[in-house]
Amino acid sequence: MLTYSQNVNPKRKDRPWLLVVLSLIWVLGTAFFHSPWEPYEPFVVAVVKGILSDHSWLVPYVSHVPYLHIQPFYFWIYSAILKLFNVNNIYSIANSIRLINTLVILSVIILSARIGSNLAAYKNGRTVVLLLISGIGFINNAYQLSPNILVLLGFCFYLYALQFHRKLPGISGWLLFVGLMLISISFTCEFIAIAFFILLLLPLLDKHWQNRHYLTTAVIGVTLFGVIFYLYSYQLQQVNSDFFWQWKQRYIAIYDFRHYNILHQFIQTLSLLSWYVVPSWLLVIWTIYKRRLNIFKDKIIQVNILLASLFFLFAVFSGKDVENTIFPIILPFTFIASLEIDSIRITIVSLLNWFSIFIFGVLGLIIWGGYFAFDFNVPQQLVNKLLELSPNFTYNFNIWQLSLAILITLIWLFMITRRHIRGREVVTNWASGTTFVLVLFMALWLPWFDAVLTFKPIVEGSLNYINNKSCVATNGYDTTQSALWYYYANVNLLPSFINLNDSLCNQAVVATDNISSIDQHVWNIVWQAKRPIDKKTYFVLKHK
Repeated sequence: MLTYSQNVNPKRKDRPWLLVVLSLIWVLGTAFFHSPWEPYEPFVVAVVKGILSDHSWLVPYVSHVPYLHIQPFYFWIYSAILKLFNVNNIYSIANSIRLINTLVILSVIILSARIGSNLAAYKNGRTVVLLLISGIGFINNAYQLSPNILVLLGFCFYLYALQFHRKLPGISGWLLFVGLMLISISFTCEFIAIAFFILLLLPLLDKHWQNRHYLTTAVIGVTLFGVIFYLYSYQLQQVNSDFFWQWKQRYIAIYDFRHYNILHQFIQTLSLLSWYVVPSWLLVIWTIYKRRLNIFKDKIIQVNILLASLFFLFAVFSGKDVENTIFPIILPFTFIASLEIDSIRITIVSLLNWFSIFIFGVLGLIIWGGYFAFDFNVPQQLVNKLLELSPNFTYNFNIWQLSLAILITLIWLFMITRRHIRGREVVTNWASGTTFVLVLFMALWLPWFDAVLTFKPIVEGSLNYINNKSCVATNGYDTTQSALWYYYANVNLLPSFINLNDSLCNQAVVATDNISSIDQHVWNIVWQAKRPIDKKTYFVLKHK
């Protein structure tokens, strides 16, 4: 039975070893190996494979076609490390990228802890880490391959550099440079613009930033970034001017006014934040209430409030996809939310604690129940439905997966049965709950889930109908099938920019949810397949 002590200074139960255990288990959960999943993973592994094979670093390619949707800097990090260790096997490429991504996530957590430990709150580094790994938004960005996690790491370097600009003005300038480079990896330039704007704004708002140390930090960071970014842009223009202008046009397109409705965008932003920054937003409200008169005394919190405000305003007014424009708000919300954990009222603590136990307990029971359903093939209807979604899945008992599932369940049960829970400990319980559900799902259900989402059987099934010695066309530009067929089978799909019928190739691989889009007067359908969860069907066509 959980109890809640009335003592305002109870013995703390958020031991450092608990933090280390939870963080390691959470981070290692991101390294589980599986096939490339949509939306970005097929392109990431395909581009990295192309860099390793074709040695084209300046211009990223998918199937020998330039790929400009993600900043080239993003792929350099993975490619350089894989090149160093001579990784070339297709399965090793994907798994190695996941390991590198896991190290990036760990770096975000460690840097966030360092920043948090220097905020005006008791042992705050621990609280920041627990809030961060509890957040739905952070989970969403960490458990998939995308540039977002590197952008978050960039903002961590950015904040860390500003936090230590007085003590280490030279080193902090280099840290700021690294942060700006990583922030620039974003799909478009809005985040780097926000970062520059805040650097200009801070000395105008507060005398704390009006000193030579801040000026030294800002000048070093911005100058180094400007030189490297300019040299890359100049070299890119010299090597491939067409790609450069396409890349530039896409990178500076920070506004999208097509079908723009500011009220709709505002409501959509609030709706996203209502779950995206759970549980931090409740604690942010409490912190603002408790520190309403002196919240700007902590200068890094001042920067975080500016960041959060600009992210929100840009998401509302840019007209672009809300999640892609607001996801870095995870960090400022986490830092602000951590400040008044120890002063949170006992009634709120009780409500949050029991709510987290109920939610994560129910999810855990569902995951365990589904696992035993596969074990005993009961109920038959549920098992059949799961197999319909994953026709290529074959259940095999694995003692190591079961052992990991039992271990994480026991850790969670230990965490939630501690007595005298207060604010700091309820955050630990929430973090342990998210870790429990994530790792339990990965341990027991990853093989099935991967079989649902993987494209590998589709690619392999099509190869008997494709002559790889002659050209193969596809419908569209930078398509998922272009990345997948190149990654798995070295089949280069040539894009049809205008019409598939005008292609010079006598065979094609296309993906469409409308078969009538294929002109069957021109093409014969020789093979087709689809994933049960996918709206699109994949076809191999032969010219009549």
